Amino acid sequence: METPADRVVAEILRAEDLFLIEVGRLTLLFSRIEDCLVNDARQLAALSEDEKLKEEAASPALVQMRVLEKRDFLKRVYVDIARYYAVDHCRVDRILNELGNINKLRRTVVHGWIRWSEADKKPVMVDSRGQTIPAWPKDVLDLNMKVLAWYEAYYEEQLVVMASVMAAYRSFVERLSGHPKLHPALQELTKELKARLDAEEVPQVPRP
Repeated sequence: METPADRVVAEILRAEDLFLIEVGRLTLLFSRIEDCLVNDARQLAALSEDEKLKEEAASPALVQMRVLEKRDFLKRVYVDIARYYAVDHCRVDRILNELGNINKLRRTVVHGWIRWSEADKKPVMVDSRGQTIPAWPKDVLDLNMKVLAWYEAYYEEQLVVMASVMAAYRSFVERLSGHPKLHPALQELTKELKARLDAEEVPQVPRP
């Protein structure tokens, strides 16, 4: 039940520029994350040998999924890549799991309502599941910083996985090029592949 104090606090915060800016920033950050989950799934699925997985990644249905459904599909892609190239994906998988907790906080901010907490003596946001988070502008700013930290940690671990995949490619090409009965045409091809792999630059972590 809404009290006069709840109404007053809600009106004050909704008129506070910093509060509105940080809520808007949170919304845009998650839009960016959702877009990255889809694009990463589609690009990384190209490394898979699973044709069904590639078809699912290319389907418009992927875009229509909820954020954690997109996350779960991307996890499937990493599992398949890790299996095929014999690389470790545990850390990137753990970071993707952490998105669930951050999304709960995001949902409370975006879909919750503002109340005054007598127990904590401060405004909070409450969602339909009863979860609450502090509602001062700085609290939403802190959440945005947490989202940005997650984003950077995810891409750092993605680079680790991709570096392992590149190492697997290099190892295969080197073993193939050293085969004593390799056809001359394949020898030239492996030399070209090795040169391209050696020239490949390490990608940078994309910034939101």
